[in-house]
Amino acid sequence: MTNVSPGTWAPAVSIDEVLDRMAGISESLPSEDGVATFNRMYSEVTRLVRAAVVAEEFANAEFLERLDVHFANLFFDAYAADRSGMPVSAAWEPLFESRLKPNTHPIQFALAGMNAHISHDLPHAVVTTCREMALIPDDGTPEHGDFRRTNDVLDAATPEIKGWFVNGLVARLDELGGRLDDGFAMFGIHVAREAAWECSEMLWRLQDDPRLDGLYRSALARGVQLTSRGILL
Repeated sequence: MTNVSPGTWAPAVSIDEVLDRMAGISESLPSEDGVATFNRMYSEVTRLVRAAVVAEEFANAEFLERLDVHFANLFFDAYAADRSGMPVSAAWEPLFESRLKPNTHPIQFALAGMNAHISHDLPHAVVTTCREMALIPDDGTPEHGDFRRTNDVLDAATPEIKGWFVNGLVARLDELGGRLDDGFAMFGIHVAREAAWECSEMLWRLQDDPRLDGLYRSALARGVQLTSRGILL
């Protein structure tokens, strides 16, 4: 495991390093911590993405790998900021502020983390990756096809992840039961990811207008923040 303080992490450079850091986060947090809940789920999804990249399931595997790394680094930025006593980004505030909130079911923490990471961070990660690789985030490109194909990876992870909430020691089956299915369906991960791609197209087109770019980024962060606060009520 990388022997670097979480507050001083440099950006991860590979999926293996991403998984290494996620393991470090898992070891450093109590299991009831809401951030730990999200990190556990995120780690499982990342393992499946890595397996799909290795199996050459994508038209542009390099794009998917670089996107996965840039995407994870945004979560690591929020985690490192919190560990060092600095403010986290607005989109992540609800999860980090409520991570030990009593009477909150783990699925609420997971959904709040998914909301912050997919609805806010993913568009920024797509833009960063496209800049790095001299690509454009347009519909119909091989990269957009691979982006959509990742939904199959998420579908594969969903039953196991839902099983953690149903069978874990913290689950209250008599009280929550079917709400777990409802929670995952409500978030609509495929819809959220498609919206994230559309947001990346908007961010790309606003690059030459700093004022509008800043307004759009701020509005996106506030909207995601409000949604996560609702999830954690």
